[in-house]
Amino acid sequence: MELSRRALLSSVGTAGTVAVAGCLDFAAGEGPQGPSGEIDELRCSDDSFRRLDQRFPEEGATYVTAYTPDEVRFELALQGAEKTYGSDLRVVLRCLDQDVDVEIASDEHIAIQRRTAAGWQDVRGTTDGSEATYPDDTKTVGSGGGYTWSLTLREEPVADTLSTVDLEVCPALGVGTHRFVYWGLPGDVAIGRQFEIIG
Repeated sequence: MELSRRALLSSVGTAGTVAVAGCLDFAAGEGPQGPSGEIDELRCSDDSFRRLDQRFPEEGATYVTAYTPDEVRFELALQGAEKTYGSDLRVVLRCLDQDVDVEIASDEHIAIQRRTAAGWQDVRGTTDGSEATYPDDTKTVGSGGGYTWSLTLREEPVADTLSTVDLEVCPALGVGTHRFVYWGLPGDVAIGRQFEIIG
């Protein structure tokens, strides 16, 4: 797989470390070009664009700690809740329980969403109208195990977060409330954290 086509690449040690790729230099002073503030919904002018569906239940999607059906605790930590366009979003998922082995889905089972009046909507979508598929890979983790994501908040790196299909961000990222959700825990349990793009 080409390094330039993915932002999420490798798992290392007990917590997967995800490399950032596809970053483009941007002119000094360039900020978010998308809609700002409270918006009705995300709209894309490209008729072939198909926004990614939400594949997890809303309940628990913004909790700091989540429990699997077997009562195994996971935590999602976010480094800084206020971000500027072009800065790095660092997120860490880890298992909090001792003496457990839990199978979780790949690190690509994530959503990057914007809050709108119509609800949470993924900022990403397919470019040809097709439905996205996700890798079947799994990982067994114990205490302290999980994933680490480091994602540059620009359109190309955010789009390059799924290896199975080409995605785009449409419209462009804008100032407003967003969230990062991992939905690969057992029992379709999701865990997420909100963050603000402030300029």
